[in-house]
Amino acid sequence: MTSLQTQDLSPKIGTIIQGIDLAKAGALDEFGDALRRILLERQVIFLRDQHLTVDVQLALAKLFGDVRPVASKFPHHPGSDCVEILQSSGEPTGTDVWHTDLSFLETPPKCTMLHAQSLPPAGGDTIWASMNAAYESLNPLLRSYLETLKAIHDWEAPELLIRIKDEEAYHQRRRKDPPTEKPVITTHPETGKKVVNVNELYTTRIVGVSRAESRALVSLLSGLAHIPEWQARFRWEPLSLAIWDNRSAQHYAIRDYASRRVMNRITIY
Repeated sequence: MTSLQTQDLSPKIGTIIQGIDLAKAGALDEFGDALRRILLERQVIFLRDQHLTVDVQLALAKLFGDVRPVASKFPHHPGSDCVEILQSSGEPTGTDVWHTDLSFLETPPKCTMLHAQSLPPAGGDTIWASMNAAYESLNPLLRSYLETLKAIHDWEAPELLIRIKDEEAYHQRRRKDPPTEKPVITTHPETGKKVVNVNELYTTRIVGVSRAESRALVSLLSGLAHIPEWQARFRWEPLSLAIWDNRSAQHYAIRDYASRRVMNRITIY
C-alpha cells in the first residue's frame, strides 16, 4: 500500500489526508481500509483537489455505509437521486448552529460527505467539534449522572419551521418524524468511546427533570461544542472533500458570505 500522508488540523479532531487521487482506478480498494480507520480515530477527514464523478462519490460513500435517495428540501443531482446539491448565497439555512445531522431520527446518519463544487472568494468555512473530547472534559461525577438521563430530539426548531409554508405540510412532517428520546451520553458503536449527544439545533429538553434543570443541562452540554480546544476549522477550496462521523462530531457551517456556494452532499447510514 502507498504510504498515506496526514496532517492533523487540531489535537482532538480533524485530519487532512494527502497524496491520494480517489478518482484513480483501484484507489478505493487500496485506501478504503485506511480511510475508515483514520475517520474513526479523527472523526472528520479532508482531501483536497479530488476530481470525482458522481459515480466515484457514491462508491466512496459506500465504503462507510449505505446511501439513500435524497429526502431533504435540497434538489438531487441529475446523475443520482442519492446526491444532494446544496446551494446557498449566505441566506439562512439552519446549519449555522451546532448540530449533528438529523439527530431527531430514530436512526440518524452514520456519516456525511461533502464535495465542494463552487465557492465564494472568501468565507464559508465549516467547523467540527469532538463530542468525545467534550465528554472526557466533564467531571466524572457529572458524567455518571448524565449517563442516567435521556433527551428529546425534535426537528421543530425556529430555523426549520420557516421553511414549511402551509399547515398540512407541517402536519405531514410531524407525522413522519415525531420527536425521539435519546440517551444524553451515547457509546460509539465502533470505537466504544462515550459521546455527548445533545446539540443546539435539535435537542429540546431533558426527560424527567424540572424545566429549569432541563434548560441548564441543555445549555451546558450543547455549549461544549463552542470550546475551541475540541474543534477543527476547515477552509474549503474547489474540489475539497470532507467526510465526518456524525456519531461523534458536531459541525457548524459559517454563514459569512454572500456569493454562490455549491456542495454535493451524500448522507451515509
